[in-house]
Amino acid sequence: MKLSFKFILPILFTVITMSFTSCGDDEEVVTPSTIVDVALADAQFSTLTSALTKAELVSALQGTGPFTVFAPNNAAFTKAGITSLDGLSKDALTPILTSHVLNGKVLAADVKSGGVSTLNTNNNIYLSVNSTGVYINGNIKVIATDVDASNGVIHVIDNVIIPPTNSLVQIAATTEDFSELTSLVLAADPAVAAALTAASTTGLTVFAPTNAAFTELYKTIPKATLLDPSNKQLLTDVLLYHVVSGRVFSTDLPNVTGQVATVNTENISFDLTNGAKVVGKSSGNANITAANVLATNGVIHVIDKVLLP
Repeated sequence: MKLSFKFILPILFTVITMSFTSCGDDEEVVTPSTIVDVALADAQFSTLTSALTKAELVSALQGTGPFTVFAPNNAAFTKAGITSLDGLSKDALTPILTSHVLNGKVLAADVKSGGVSTLNTNNNIYLSVNSTGVYINGNIKVIATDVDASNGVIHVIDNVIIPPTNSLVQIAATTEDFSELTSLVLAADPAVAAALTAASTTGLTVFAPTNAAFTELYKTIPKATLLDPSNKQLLTDVLLYHVVSGRVFSTDLPNVTGQVATVNTENISFDLTNGAKVVGKSSGNANITAANVLATNGVIHVIDKVLLP
């Protein structure tokens, strides 16, 4: 018996339809990878994911977002001296980890210099963009960018962001090599200590001379002269000549052109040839020997010479 063409077509259509339906039923449904999924799948983030788990932040970063995460790799934790999470509680880890996360998706091409808010409402971070890359708080470099996720983006960094706990005055008062600076601040006009204590949210930058720097100064201007009550204004002017409004990190200096006003309105400048130097009006170059000491209300750079206006 021969089947007519009009009977064959419906049979073929049914078979083909069943075949496609079967394939669709067996096909694996791909779930979009969240920031957490991306981190879990990459061995370089094993310490980070362990820390997120311990701080109970995994579910938060699996949320809708979008988020921007500056993600420290394993080497970054080691560089920061965090070789084990055993001694760190949830309460200790949470402010650190949330300082690495921004609300919103910020791609590398959109990063600009300046302060940005993080999920840690008590700690902003400060970005510097210069010809060599993107930096956080002056000391942390972004080493890989734009790792995409369904709920945001990851940028890999080479150190861990540790929120500061001490103010400018507290750092100076508890650092042995700043004992001369501290004693002179206390002897100057009270407005100096008040300004350093109550720096605004924009913060201050302090170029802090060491004890050795002041010892060298005392050879030409004796300490007794600076402490003489009749010279209080001179001492105040000298100290304020070391303070600049806002947070200026070493990684911002390549973008600085010309002179910069200090809080006593006199100008300083910078020389980046053969290392970073601050140039005083009548004192010449002072080398920055340690940079980006972060305070809650500013940043300190250590210098080896007292600046004179």
